[in-house]
Amino acid sequence: MFYLIITLAMGLLVPFQTAANSRLRGVVGPAYVSTLVSFSVSTLALLLVSLLTGNPLIPTSQMLAEAPWWSWFAGLVAVVTITIAIHLFKEIGPLQAVIIPMFSQLIFSLMIDHFGWFGAKVIPLDAKRIIGSLLLVAGVTLVVILPKLKAQQQATRDKGSRQLFWQLCAVVSGCLSASITGVYAQLSSIVGNPIQATTVAFFVATMVLLLFCTLNGSVRLIGKAFSREYPWWMWLGGLCGATIVFGNAWLVAHVGVGVFVMALLVGQLALSQLMEHNGWLGSPRKPITWAQILGILLMLAGVALIRL
Repeated sequence: MFYLIITLAMGLLVPFQTAANSRLRGVVGPAYVSTLVSFSVSTLALLLVSLLTGNPLIPTSQMLAEAPWWSWFAGLVAVVTITIAIHLFKEIGPLQAVIIPMFSQLIFSLMIDHFGWFGAKVIPLDAKRIIGSLLLVAGVTLVVILPKLKAQQQATRDKGSRQLFWQLCAVVSGCLSASITGVYAQLSSIVGNPIQATTVAFFVATMVLLLFCTLNGSVRLIGKAFSREYPWWMWLGGLCGATIVFGNAWLVAHVGVGVFVMALLVGQLALSQLMEHNGWLGSPRKPITWAQILGILLMLAGVALIRL
């Protein structure tokens, strides 16, 4: 239960990360530049923690030999996922952009547990996990789907093959998100230290992003992020990201990929509703309905059932 509570708490960081990164993007411009700034903050924070805790920064030759080469590039997969997510809202509308990746992430995470992909501990898909997942889906429907349908926020233009392409991208995005969870956990088990695993993955992604921004001449835009006229909290996105990934590398071994993804989702949606209800961090104020409260409770019940 302790690890489940910590995972739920990790989910509370996601809305703060989203709001901060959105504000940061509004300052620096292109999404890849704001992602570079956010990842740089994450990497610097992780490097500092590594130095303070005495963790080595460079993997040993044995670690490099034991870990699959692609496991060191999990941070880059996260960059790809973020990039896809940015385009989804424009191409298929906010409802599909949220729901399709969310459900594909849930299904794929359960498959990772069931088949033991990415070195994950095998957790068979039994009746209890299926019922828990259905409760989660019912909760998401009450919290997210119905309000967006009622507000008619779903984009209806741009039908046809283009929309189908981006819908498939949304499915891929959710699968990649679940895969990242498994990869970070495997890398942590091989390295033997979640702090070192997280630091290395973020460092690799940050260096590749820096090279890309340097080559296309956009690295100069980073300077805008250091202006004092902008809110201090837009830097929290990088710190939240580092904390979430560290929690990923640490907690999956204890709760499994499926429960980690589900609990993270519950925490994320719960705090998102509070942020909108109170207008925190510039969010438009929207009152929480009783249906949404019921939805959150159903999601909590689903996660709790799986962990019983």
